[in-house]
Amino acid sequence: MPTGSCLCKRVKYEYRAEPIKKAVCHCLVCRKVSSGSSANVLVSESHFRITSGAPKTFSMVHESGMNLTTHFCENCGTLLYKEGDLEEFKGSVIILAGTLDDAEDFEKAKPEAELFVKHRASWWPELRYAAQLKEFN
Repeated sequence: MPTGSCLCKRVKYEYRAEPIKKAVCHCLVCRKVSSGSSANVLVSESHFRITSGAPKTFSMVHESGMNLTTHFCENCGTLLYKEGDLEEFKGSVIILAGTLDDAEDFEKAKPEAELFVKHRASWWPELRYAAQLKEFN
């Protein structure tokens, strides 16, 4: 069962199902929260649970118009996961792959798609094996 945590290990999570989708996102939010883009693993909310600690939340309106809630550790500031209210994200959690604890689980998070490629920095190489999408789909 894949597990993840923040940098200081106060907040921990696990999920017990195969990811729904794996993608690198270059949207403006992901650029800001992870210095260029973020590798994300989309899992069913019903198969995800916090096992330790209590993340804080911050909500905003995403450039797509969806309401986006980010969940982070109050102590170290690590962004752990996000939730969005667009139809394609309902009932799911968007985990930041860099928070996965096991190197093997991180390797399995290999993206199938790149999202918001219109915002990808010119110096950021295209993932040639991944679908190139203008937005979320």
